[in-house]
Amino acid sequence: MRPGLLRGGALLAALTIAAYLPVAHAAYVWDDGAHVRDNPALRDVSGLIAVWTTLDATPQYYPLTHTTFWIEYHLWGLAPLGYHVDNVLLHAVSAILFWRLLALLDVPGALLAACLFAVHPVHVESVAWITERKNTLSAALALGGAHVFLRWALRDVRSPRPAILAGALHVAALLAKTVVAPVPIVLAGIVWWKRGRIARREATWLLTMLAIGAALGTVTRNLEVTQLHAEGADWSLRFWDRVVLAGRVPWFYAGKLAWPSRLTFVYPRWAIDAARPAAWIWLAAGLAVAGAAALAARRSRPGMLLALGAFVTLLAPASGFFDVYPMRFSFVADHFVYLGSLPLLALIAAAGASVPARRPAVGTAVVAVAVLATLAQARCRAFRDEETLWRDTLRKNPQAWIAHNDLGILLARRGEAAEAVEEFRAVLALRPDHAGARANLGYALEILGRDAEAADALAEAAGRAPDDAGVRSHLARTLVRLGRFDAALPQALAAARLAPDDPEAACDAGSLLARAGRLDEGIAELTRALALRPDFPRARTNLEIARSRRDALSSGAHGTANGSEDGR
Repeated sequence: MRPGLLRGGALLAALTIAAYLPVAHAAYVWDDGAHVRDNPALRDVSGLIAVWTTLDATPQYYPLTHTTFWIEYHLWGLAPLGYHVDNVLLHAVSAILFWRLLALLDVPGALLAACLFAVHPVHVESVAWITERKNTLSAALALGGAHVFLRWALRDVRSPRPAILAGALHVAALLAKTVVAPVPIVLAGIVWWKRGRIARREATWLLTMLAIGAALGTVTRNLEVTQLHAEGADWSLRFWDRVVLAGRVPWFYAGKLAWPSRLTFVYPRWAIDAARPAAWIWLAAGLAVAGAAALAARRSRPGMLLALGAFVTLLAPASGFFDVYPMRFSFVADHFVYLGSLPLLALIAAAGASVPARRPAVGTAVVAVAVLATLAQARCRAFRDEETLWRDTLRKNPQAWIAHNDLGILLARRGEAAEAVEEFRAVLALRPDHAGARANLGYALEILGRDAEAADALAEAAGRAPDDAGVRSHLARTLVRLGRFDAALPQALAAARLAPDDPEAACDAGSLLARAGRLDEGIAELTRALALRPDFPRARTNLEIARSRRDALSSGAHGTANGSEDGR
């Protein structure tokens, strides 16, 4: 390896590690539980097979990403450190590959662009959040595939083997996260920029990769609806509203890349209304910039147009035209710009490298990288644990109802129910129709022994979410504690019907049926509860009581009949 390559790679690796040192003490946050900590698919070989062969073994069908989690689980279990270290290393690999890709294309300031990418605090969300292995892994694979493809295409290599390798890397990137699906469009632009034409063999490769990306992207889009429930009022934007949103999104990310202040896990959700003329300002400004870049391209300066086009293209999956689950909270998130930041950072670095005064430009670049690395370190500390993350989010965005709700859940589990009640009330002040928060409020009030208030909250939650068996069960038990057995029975029956495999629900229903005198029905439910859980003491005790009552009633009825008959 040439000394320059070794020094550059070592610099990027060292900068990345230095910027992300705080993640060594970070824990799991938000959906890391579903993807890693509580994911049964990671436990054995059958789970690994299911990760690849079924769509519902994991929250999202990204089998290569979950395969890396599977391997890590079998190397060091659930200790978060190993997962964090691998994310940091993958980020460093992406920075190095980005540098070499820009060097291949003779882009000025290639090393500076890679340094900016390595330490930019906007990327902390992708690196410090274990679940976003999807980003760090897919980006590294996509950049590797892009490098191999461009060497094959731009150097007119005759052998098809580089193209096969590039295709394999791109498909692997798609299996890590389908957000890389637009990359072939960017590669087509680069080939056109460097050579002025696209040969048939390259066009065939690019179209094939686009088709595979579209197919896997369709799977992702469908799973966002069927498994993550990205549907309903929060996603019901009209077409022109989505156009307005798509015009605003690139400006938001460009602003955060240029001035990364007040980065937060959940940004305020914009009110999008295409009927307001002011809503179109962002799109109009974007078109004006595109027009200026097109004029510059006509004057033999196509780099700006290509970079801006690549920036918008790579943001397309998260621009608002495709419904994704996080749109429930906000239309933007730092991890959405991980891949899309590359062309804009390359443009910024190239502009800096073109400054005539060399020494001042180098000094400015060093300061900029140092400042960004310091900001990245500070941002990493927000990901220390879930409570820290939610409190940091609420300091910057008090309207983030998901932060109030999940912080309330953490507090309730820790026994701080009074504080949890306040968090759930804050959710309901922002989202009065949120059935989950109302149910959580009921649970917290139960912990505090305020059963009458808990019953009211749970009853309203059950009305808003009639198919939630858990809410019905909690409501039934709360009503029992209040002595309202007649009101508890229909709730328990509904819970047993909605959750036929839940022995607790069957036991509750059977016990209340027996108490109401419907002994045969109660015995049937209690018997079912024991069939579901043979070692269920409460169900066995209640079943014995119910059978004793039925036997006593049967004996009493038999004795009365005999007496009447003898008296005749």
